[in-house]
Amino acid sequence: MQTTVHARVVARPSGDLPALVADEARFSERVTWVGEQSAIVVFLSDDGTWTCMQTQVVLVRHATSMVPTADGPDEFQRPLAPHGRLQALELVEALTALRPAAVWSSPYLRAVRTVEPTAQALNLAVQTRWELREWDHGFAFTPEWIPNYENSWADPASARPGGESLNQLTRRAVDAVRALAAQYAGRLVLVGSHGTFVSRALCGFGVPADWPFSRDMPMPAVYHLRFAGQRGQPEVTGPGLPTGAIR
Repeated sequence: MQTTVHARVVARPSGDLPALVADEARFSERVTWVGEQSAIVVFLSDDGTWTCMQTQVVLVRHATSMVPTADGPDEFQRPLAPHGRLQALELVEALTALRPAAVWSSPYLRAVRTVEPTAQALNLAVQTRWELREWDHGFAFTPEWIPNYENSWADPASARPGGESLNQLTRRAVDAVRALAAQYAGRLVLVGSHGTFVSRALCGFGVPADWPFSRDMPMPAVYHLRFAGQRGQPEVTGPGLPTGAIR
């Protein structure tokens, strides 16, 4: 058991959720349970009521970025466009309302800058993790990049020398998201991300994301992944998906 202020486990995901703390005397310890599955936790609200909180990972595709050029900057340092910086500010109200426990990001600058205003409003640091980076496609710069992506989506097992296949990206993205879900069991974590990373993560969770979905994903875009158990498939909602949650 791990002590957590103002949080109590009421059930493991495989069991039924008791009538929300009708017999509150049974929950004398403020603890979360972290094991092979994420916990279902109830949190004490400011008004003294208890509410249920699932584990959520919210993937935020970065805002509009500067167009890549042969002269750089490289993928690590390519910034948001002026309009993208405004978009990042416009996200703050909606994202802070989610009350994330932490803000993580791809180490690429455009992803960090997208979630940074939200982190600052919450007095949180933006933490980065290498596994959250965008697809290492291995292609040389070309302004005609769409055929390279189309071909890769048609054959997701293929990889350029020194590059990463889309299937490899899928495994990396799913592992990275599951690691965050386990680390923040019963809470919500915000992640600054990228279009192809998000698309392949969704593929790995059983969402029918294809090349047109990835190509047409807006900048920014917010996808909610709600986990009832660490090993199960999350419910997913976001732009370009059918109305209602996908599981």
